[in-house]
Amino acid sequence: MSGIWVLVADSSEARIFSSPGLQGPLELVETLRHAPSRAHPRDLGSDVPGRVHDRMGQARHSLDPAQQIKAEERHRFARELAEVLAAGQRTRRFESLVIMAPPAFLGVLRECLGKPVAAAVIRELPKDLVGHDAGDIVAHLA
Repeated sequence: MSGIWVLVADSSEARIFSSPGLQGPLELVETLRHAPSRAHPRDLGSDVPGRVHDRMGQARHSLDPAQQIKAEERHRFARELAEVLAAGQRTRRFESLVIMAPPAFLGVLRECLGKPVAAAVIRELPKDLVGHDAGDIVAHLA
């Protein structure tokens, strides 16, 4: 096994780094991008908003299509990342995992991780560091 993987992600881009330890140098393993998360909602879906039932009673309300579509794409990308992490764990490419993501996306990603990958998580940092270089990322690991 090659130590630690560090996942730095947001809802449209992710980078996976490998490191021998929390203070070690980071080596880029893979970069993933999810173009639909960057697209404008009008370019992704239909004009008809989804509908939900009221919590109590029979009332129905329409959902904001932009929020609905963006949430679906955020979940789709989180599931894709979870699959990549599961495959990396199955092939014994990492032993431990650190996840850095904005708080909202971190929650979605956490929901998508399988139990074996979730058990490998040793640290979560609710920060958006996708645009930062490896040196900044290592500094946040300290």
